[in-house]
Amino acid sequence: MPRRITGRKLFVCLMLTRLIIDFPQAQPTVHEDGRIGFELHAPSAGKVLLTGLGDRAPIPMTRGEEGLWSVTVGPLEPDLYSYHFLVDGALTIDPKNRVVKKWRTLASMVEVPGVNLASLHAWRDVAHGIVHRHFYHSQVTGSLRSMLVYTPPAYQLDAESAFPVLYLLHGFGDDETAWTEVGRAHFIADNLLADNQSQPMIVVMPNGHPLPIPGDPVFDDYAPENLRSMEAEIRQEIIPYVEQHYRIEKGREHRAIAGLSMGGGHALQMGLQHPELFAWVAGFSSAAPHEALDETLEPLKPMWSQSPLRMLWVGCGKEDFLLERNQVFIQWLEQHGMAHEWVLTEGGHEWGVWRRYLTSLLPKLFQ
Repeated sequence: MPRRITGRKLFVCLMLTRLIIDFPQAQPTVHEDGRIGFELHAPSAGKVLLTGLGDRAPIPMTRGEEGLWSVTVGPLEPDLYSYHFLVDGALTIDPKNRVVKKWRTLASMVEVPGVNLASLHAWRDVAHGIVHRHFYHSQVTGSLRSMLVYTPPAYQLDAESAFPVLYLLHGFGDDETAWTEVGRAHFIADNLLADNQSQPMIVVMPNGHPLPIPGDPVFDDYAPENLRSMEAEIRQEIIPYVEQHYRIEKGREHRAIAGLSMGGGHALQMGLQHPELFAWVAGFSSAAPHEALDETLEPLKPMWSQSPLRMLWVGCGKEDFLLERNQVFIQWLEQHGMAHEWVLTEGGHEWGVWRRYLTSLLPKLFQ
């Protein structure tokens, strides 16, 4: 079991979460009314566009003295946004902003503070849990692997109680740090607990790429074998490791699995195929099952009857490129009388949507 972490060790542990508040930004400039001022020094450029900020259309920037390009946008709703500069057709991050989102490519990030549902991801002066990082040698992959584990504030204060666990999976091209660095899952959990809106739970965030990503990947070629390896990794490595090292309430009733995009597909597939392991299943903008569903899902019905899911939650944005795939899956569930909750919202395939989904999901778990 992990020991209480204090002093210098606590500082190191917290630094692993890469809190954005710890990184003063030279720019962009966030104004009190929610407007954001962007600048880029590019004296040789003929055209500079600002892209991102929640799938907005590219915004032209204005050239000033000595090749300083600038634009002010907004006001924007309180949230955490990613963006790029497009310089004469070449995509680049902001060289004066050290806060970046890691993916297969990098993106700069900026936060508009405020108080609303979306801003539940922001740091607040409440009791906080701890994010631990574990490295382990996987027998499934034969390689060094890593996962993050969030323990709620009560875990440190009550040395006897056991806690339910949520396995929270990231998307294609991300890694185990995505749900804390960009998703702010730990802050969302802290804030919901402080508002008495959810149950204290442990959140396990593994790396969802047991297979290396090819240099020029086609997702549907890569995904099936990666899913099989990830299923083996979770069953054979991750769940046993977590239950050995943490005070976990064991059994399916105390175990949930959720994820976004690729990780949402993993969560739905594993949750439906292994109801003996998970009673709570959720997918955000998922790479949901959508082909030959009668062949793949129909044989699972006896298991669902024997071990009914407590919850099957599926959410997707109206502008998401995976919407149709999710609708095919939902239609199959409805035709076969499978209980589920289908949430259709505004938004595309973006972190702002997924943070809101997590904020909605956590209060529903383990009730």
